[in-house]
Amino acid sequence: MVKTNIKNLSTSHVILFSSDLDLAYDKLIDYYSLRFQLEFNFRDAKQFWGLEDFMNVSQAGVTQAANKRVLYG
Repeated sequence: MVKTNIKNLSTSHVILFSSDLDLAYDKLIDYYSLRFQLEFNFRDAKQFWGLEDFMNVSQAGVTQAANKRVLYG
């Protein structure tokens, strides 16, 4: 796929991958578009709630971090 910037007419190439060999190209493009929108929403939500550095791998860690955020927000 070739992506063109409308403002300055510069172009770049985009390659999309899927393991589903029967998936139509237009569906693949739709799925990638939705995926990136979800990524942007998660990024914005993390910034809004102040969770940029929030990474816990255990239930206790998540509970402690959430309680700390509520108490000291």
